[in-house]
Amino acid sequence: MTPSPSDAPGTGTPADAPLDAAPNGASITSEPAPPASAPAEDETGPDSPRRLFRGRRRAWLLVGLALVVALVIAGATVPLNKVIQAPGPTWNVLADAEDGADQDLLTVTGTQTYETTGALRMTTVSVSGCPGYPVTFFMLVDAWLSSDKTILDRDQVCPESLTAEQVEEANQAQMTSSQDAAVVAALMETGAATRMILTIEGTADEQAGIGVEVGDVLESITTADGGTAPITSYPQLRELLAAIPPATPLTLRVDRNGTAVDVELTTITPRDADGDGQPDSTGSLLGLSLSARADSDIDASFELSDVGGPSAGTIFALGIIDEITPGDLTGGKDIAGTGTISIDGSVGAIGGIKQKMAGAQQDGSDYFLAPSANCQEVVGNVPDGLEVYAVSTLHEAVQTVEAIAADDTADLMTCPAVLDAD
Repeated sequence: MTPSPSDAPGTGTPADAPLDAAPNGASITSEPAPPASAPAEDETGPDSPRRLFRGRRRAWLLVGLALVVALVIAGATVPLNKVIQAPGPTWNVLADAEDGADQDLLTVTGTQTYETTGALRMTTVSVSGCPGYPVTFFMLVDAWLSSDKTILDRDQVCPESLTAEQVEEANQAQMTSSQDAAVVAALMETGAATRMILTIEGTADEQAGIGVEVGDVLESITTADGGTAPITSYPQLRELLAAIPPATPLTLRVDRNGTAVDVELTTITPRDADGDGQPDSTGSLLGLSLSARADSDIDASFELSDVGGPSAGTIFALGIIDEITPGDLTGGKDIAGTGTISIDGSVGAIGGIKQKMAGAQQDGSDYFLAPSANCQEVVGNVPDGLEVYAVSTLHEAVQTVEAIAADDTADLMTCPAVLDAD
């Protein structure tokens, strides 16, 4: 408390001087001055503790902000060694320019064709993570949160040793091979062709120098006991060789530019691809690389760009069958599917079945044909509203589409039934 003037010691201060004024204009305070040993703290100086604390806090905030920005940039740009599979677009192989499509996706020549309705959709998978399409952390987070996407190690799809050009070339080669096999399988299934022409494209090392030439057409095989079997298809050749032991001498008759030529060879042991000490198949092999085409003037071509891989073979074959046979195979229904196709009509497993079913459902298909070999992945992943049926051969696929067209699906094979049978 500030003493009253009458209590103040003799300072020469007038009795009526104001409490907040002093001689010579000096200011006074109502609080006592701090002792000399504890000087007042300057909170505004450059070295004050509070100012230093504020400076350090601002510095840490700037560092934290920089780290956040760096992490955001890294999450959006740094590629990771993963592949993301997502639903890709579908294409109706029956669509043509008259129906509003950009072009005829399937063109059949060499025979009469018939009007088609409905849809036979080939399905695809959109793949990120291969050369030219890097995957980032944020993309992985999005895939983790999506029920329609799958994350795989990159080596399962496109090893780092392959360039973008090599991946594209491999995909296009598989697509071309799939289309060629679809033509042969479809013509044999419909009876438009009854024989396959097997052409020699090369030899294994074991058969070097036996006298065959690239372009020779295999006509028949004669065994040591004099029995001769005409070769009419690849399945028939495979069945014949399954009963012939390795190291068996054979005589091949080939057609070389219209001239019959006999070639001697000894069969070889099938390879042990999985390294378990057992050959891949029973019987023996010729040790020749063969291509196959149907003995028919009918041909088919597909106009698709930026699409690769072998998995559209079954739908390609169904499209050809619908085009060259009277009637409407689909009955106007929208049917999608997938599966590789072999020249003998076998339907093989594919990758990305989950994404392909999702893509089919998104594009309006009500039915889906899945390879029986993929049923383990199908069960539990079927989108709502999509009916999925399992097929293992092209013949089964044709019968399934016919049943769907007739609204008679009660007896069709489903994936749960396939798994129960196993």
